[in-house]
Amino acid sequence: MSIFCRLYGHTWIHDVESPKIRWNTDKDQVELHATVEGEPRFFERCVRCGERRPWRAKGGERPAQA
Repeated sequence: MSIFCRLYGHTWIHDVESPKIRWNTDKDQVELHATVEGEPRFFERCVRCGERRPWRAKGGERPAQA
């Protein structure tokens, strides 16, 4: 936590961590296919110190995940 966060409080912004993409080939070793590992993660991040906290929608609802 930075000194500014202690004095003024955190400045939260919404942020998303994208899932990792792996590129694989078929048996013929010619064409590449994308494989997505995991799902996007939603959180809030402080601009000043980088601290993270879980993202909460208004009313305490979790975001819809596809």
